[in-house]
Amino acid sequence: MRALLPVGLYSPNTAVLQDDAITLRPLAPEDAAHFEALLGPDAEGVAMTSHLPYPLSAAQAREWIVLRTGPGGHVFAVIDAAGRFLGTMGFGGPKDGVPGFGYWIGLPYRNRGIATRAGRLCVAHARALGVKRMVAETFPGNEASARVLAKLGFRRMGPVDRHYPLRGGDRVLNLHMLDID
Repeated sequence: MRALLPVGLYSPNTAVLQDDAITLRPLAPEDAAHFEALLGPDAEGVAMTSHLPYPLSAAQAREWIVLRTGPGGHVFAVIDAAGRFLGTMGFGGPKDGVPGFGYWIGLPYRNRGIATRAGRLCVAHARALGVKRMVAETFPGNEASARVLAKLGFRRMGPVDRHYPLRGGDRVLNLHMLDID
């Protein structure tokens, strides 16, 4: 069953989301250099993403950014109070009528609660846009991301088959779903 998508989902992403420790601002093509710096040496981190190649160049990162920041894409740069780029977080690209949620945090910044903080801001923004449900997928073995999703209220729904050529072709992933009140 397809969900009715809110009009706000297709509005341009100009939001800046903040709490007392981090800021989420719209991701821009110029952020590609940050991708290259954080993910270039992080093969394990890239392997937990579905559509980023390894090794990752700034040009490839720019393509990824452009594809995810058009209509329906609400993808943010995660920035700390010192102005450092920590990773990305966002939602969009409705699959079967439901926006997909995803993120990555650079290796030096993992295990500090940043993904959970950013996720709370992102889910609140989705709610404000009228999004009623989001899905996320994790690769088997990525229990850190599964824990973050659980903290955000996502429920593990079970396995789902996906075809990701950059990750070896057909893969079984874990599907997570969030109903937003």
